Amino acid sequence: MDTTLISTEVVELLSRISRQKLREQDITPLVVFLTALISILRGVMIIDRTIAVEEEERLQKTLKAFASGDPHRIELIQRLVKGVSKQQVYFNPTELLTLTAFFSESEKLLLIGSGYEMSAVDGHIDLREQMYLQSIGNRLGLDSRHIAVVDTLFTKEGTLNQEDFAEVKALLAPSEFESRDPVFAKAAKHLLSLLTRK
Repeated sequence: MDTTLISTEVVELLSRISRQKLREQDITPLVVFLTALISILRGVMIIDRTIAVEEEERLQKTLKAFASGDPHRIELIQRLVKGVSKQQVYFNPTELLTLTAFFSESEKLLLIGSGYEMSAVDGHIDLREQMYLQSIGNRLGLDSRHIAVVDTLFTKEGTLNQEDFAEVKALLAPSEFESRDPVFAKAAKHLLSLLTRK
C-alpha cells in the first residue's frame, strides 16, 4: 500500500469511523489496514448471528498483536472497533473498497486469511461466514484461485491445487511486507504457519 495514495476519501471515512478529526499525516498504512481488518473480522463474527467467546478472544488477540504495546495505537484501535461496529462497515462493500483500494494482493490475502482464521476459531466454519469471506475476497479483486486455496485449507473441503498454494505462500512470504510496519510480516508469518499446518 503506497502512503502517497491515501485519498481524502479514506481520511474522511476514517475520521467518521473513529469519530475524531484525522489529518492525512495521522493515517498510516497500518491504520487503514487495521480498519479493514476490524471490519472483516467483525463481519465474520456477526454474520452468523452468534458471537462466540473464542471469536471475541481472537479479535482481542489479533488487535493486541497489531497494537505492539503503543498506547496511542491502542487508543485509536479501540475507537476504530467501536466505530466499525456502530457504522457497520462490514456490511458496506463500498466503504471496504475505499479502504482497500491501494492494498497489494498480499495485503488483501492477509485480510481474507485472517477472516478465515476468525471463522475457524470456534471449531467450524459456518456456511454464512464462508460465503461472506468469499464474497468479500471477490469484491476486493482477489484471484479466485487464491481464495479457493485459503477456503480449502480452512474448511478442509475440496481439493487443494498445489500450484495455487505455492502462489499463496509466495504472496504471504514475510518479504512481501518488508516495507511495512514489522507487524505485517509477523501476521503473514502466523497465517502462513496456519496454512501449512492444515
